[in-house]
Amino acid sequence: MRKVNKNFNAPPKALQRGFEEKKNSLLEQKSEHQFEGRIYNNATKQELKELYYSKCAYCESLMSDDTFTVEHYRPKKGSYSYYWLGYEWSNLLPVCDKCNNAKGDWFPVNVPSRVLPGSGKKCRIKTPLLLSNGDIDIDAMKANHPYLLSEEPYLLHPEIDEPKEFLLINYNGELVSRIEKDVNEYHYERAKQTIRIANLNREILIWKRRKIIEGFEILLKKQTVRFLEEIANQKDLSSSMRLAFFVVFEIIENQFNEEQEYTLTGWWIWENIKGILFNAVCKDNQEIEKMLDYALDLYIQSKC
Repeated sequence: MRKVNKNFNAPPKALQRGFEEKKNSLLEQKSEHQFEGRIYNNATKQELKELYYSKCAYCESLMSDDTFTVEHYRPKKGSYSYYWLGYEWSNLLPVCDKCNNAKGDWFPVNVPSRVLPGSGKKCRIKTPLLLSNGDIDIDAMKANHPYLLSEEPYLLHPEIDEPKEFLLINYNGELVSRIEKDVNEYHYERAKQTIRIANLNREILIWKRRKIIEGFEILLKKQTVRFLEEIANQKDLSSSMRLAFFVVFEIIENQFNEEQEYTLTGWWIWENIKGILFNAVCKDNQEIEKMLDYALDLYIQSKC
């Protein structure tokens, strides 16, 4: 999962037109309203493809047309239907069939489903916010509006939340919470439940993330061995290090470019490169560790 910038105020014209045409029916029929798939499958689908580089909003796997689903972050059907958000641009995400099947209509929130009348406590949202003239409040339909956020959803929204603040990858390729429970229990639960809701630790995803880590380990080891074998003939150590290691660092950095799959894995490796890759290569050899540290410093300085 990665952060994506979407303009909530600029929905595809077909989606906007569809909502305007269906609004009265939507408000009258509520969860019984029949949503039209054609509204999602044309310009809406194409814009989501471009925004997400044809990747799943949850697991970041590349999607073909067969596995691509326009998914509702807050479900339009089910036990807790947010029917009025069925055509809302900020509520639509591109999701692969595996994540979509895992999530279904599941949308847990931190506030209770029911509270005693007159208690003044927050309750799960069941209806749209209306203006004084009885029309629907369009602003309150946006996913980042306080009206919706007040129910404290557990599922991370990649267009609102910064996933890197909640999630990290462990050495085995598993997605885990970055937040300790005793530090912030709600944020800890958001990370844990996001992983659970979309089944983000299914076997194939763990394997793919682990293969990325192993691939960088192998590449760095090869370059280190090659450099050490040739070090006796190297007159300019800094230039030799640039030739040997800069290409490795560039490849690692490229892994968290937004068009790549599993950018969170690439980002996590880069942020923890000494503890992950350097440890695997050095194996307590302090001289090699110092050498790699120096090469990394040279690379970082070259980027400034």
